[in-house]
Amino acid sequence: MTVLFDTHTHLQLSAFDSDRDEAVRRAIDASVQYMVVCGDDPPSCQGAFDLADKHDAVLPTAGYHPHEAANITEEHFAMLRAWSQDDRCMAIGEIGLDYYRELSPRDVQRRVLEKQLDLAVERALPVLVHSRGAEDEIAELLEPYAGRSPLRGTEREVGIMHCFGGTLEQARRYVDMGFLVSLACTVTYPKNEEARRIAAELPMDKLVIETDSPFLPPQERRGKRNEPAFVSAGAQAIAGARGVSFDEVADATTRNALRLFAVEARNEAVPA
Repeated sequence: MTVLFDTHTHLQLSAFDSDRDEAVRRAIDASVQYMVVCGDDPPSCQGAFDLADKHDAVLPTAGYHPHEAANITEEHFAMLRAWSQDDRCMAIGEIGLDYYRELSPRDVQRRVLEKQLDLAVERALPVLVHSRGAEDEIAELLEPYAGRSPLRGTEREVGIMHCFGGTLEQARRYVDMGFLVSLACTVTYPKNEEARRIAAELPMDKLVIETDSPFLPPQERRGKRNEPAFVSAGAQAIAGARGVSFDEVADATTRNALRLFAVEARNEAVPA
């Protein structure tokens, strides 16, 4: 049986308050072997770990989103350090820069990002990077981070460019730095030709998939809540762009995610 891996969700958010456990079960029933639940502020970080306490398929991360940067204090950084020391913590993220909405000043976003990159180096953890309207600017910070990461030069990548919205040329630059590139269900949107170009042209061993639940549902569910069970729509779109089978994409992206997060497949469905 082919399995899937959703590398970025926010199942701890209030959009899932009425059926959170059921959403996890639906994902498992849809062959999603693991789903990463990403923290982006202190309450959501705690929520990610709380959900992981209940479900083996949930992998938690901890980090502070650029939208939250102006609100992050030294106490919050101490909390983040504590979460990063939990053996269950898969990555530092969701972190990055957002110059599109710019809810925090750019210099503050950069400072908070730099401190979190330092923590990722210290803890030898990958990073989950949000970049919107800042794909070139953020490279100035990620390139030295990638060079310092203890993961560089190992079989694992240094992080994931989450829900990548840049160009193929930018994606190739991040791959060269040591990142995986994650495509969300937005790859199914008719106007998103660049995402399908990235899907077709990047090496298959550098791609992963995500839902970013509850956000960014696939085309056939536009306007509705997204959830991890729908990550297959992204895999199907990538398969179409590459001219390969769905199973090939599912197997490769799952294998890539297992490698990055250093977790084992729970059955023999994923080829070595």
